[in-house]
Amino acid sequence: MKCVDAHLHIFERLTGYAFGGEFRPIGGGMARWASGDLDLLCTPDMGDTGVSAESMIRFMDRHEIETGVLLQACAYGFQNEYIAESVEKYPDRLVGTATIDPFFRMFDKILDRFVGELNFRRFKLEMSCTGGLCSFHDENALWNHENLEKLCARLESLNGTLSLDLGAPGTPSHRIDRVKQIAQAHPNLHIIICHLLSMPRDHAQQLQQELEYLNLDNIWFDLAAINSNTAEHAPFEWARRYHRIAKDTVGAKKLVWGTDSATVMKDFTYEELMSLVTDAGIYSDVELSDIFRNNAREAYRF
Repeated sequence: MKCVDAHLHIFERLTGYAFGGEFRPIGGGMARWASGDLDLLCTPDMGDTGVSAESMIRFMDRHEIETGVLLQACAYGFQNEYIAESVEKYPDRLVGTATIDPFFRMFDKILDRFVGELNFRRFKLEMSCTGGLCSFHDENALWNHENLEKLCARLESLNGTLSLDLGAPGTPSHRIDRVKQIAQAHPNLHIIICHLLSMPRDHAQQLQQELEYLNLDNIWFDLAAINSNTAEHAPFEWARRYHRIAKDTVGAKKLVWGTDSATVMKDFTYEELMSLVTDAGIYSDVELSDIFRNNAREAYRF
């Protein structure tokens, strides 16, 4: 099935910095944190020390992905220049997001350059306590930083979009109260919450409550890595339960297809991830068309 994948990652070379310190590639898709812990970032066919735009385009061609939205995370290292160059090189295939740390002392100058010279209208902030900004910043200081408000106001003025990874419920980064405040204060700002709020299994009631709380006109939810968070393969009992809750609570028009590739390809095939949605018996053909293509275009405004 042809689709838009609204949650892809490329990195020219892994230069991560997050909860385990610096994150350095050691070859074959493997990387080592400063803590000494190892992790497989991608399968070797996707890259050795990084995932290039060309590698991602080949991946997209294999899986009939018409357009890919490139998101960022601290665990990969900020890749703003590379993503801007990649989007310029493949404008019909790639949509880019910038990322920025509100604590940068040169925040204003950097933001001006990103929206001016680099033409970014979409930003992604990884707020999580593992691969995100809350892994090395105090969460209250981060969520209430004046530069976060400045970013949101700037994006709203540009008809822009802000993507947020809140991390798992129960962690300090998971601040749905601040997300709602931002959405209400900036009604023309589109907000996409990644990973359907990052719920692990056995959190069905909390998922429903948080979706009800965040059911606003300018908030969408991407579906990337739900089954990674629920730690399951087919038949995806918990992941499909969460899909049903999401559809019944916010509606299929608010759900955006994404996978978190290339990272998740170490555990799942693309076909397996798509079957979680297409074979669930939850969505109509019209709803599947919206989830796999139309909703991403509306939420990310392309």
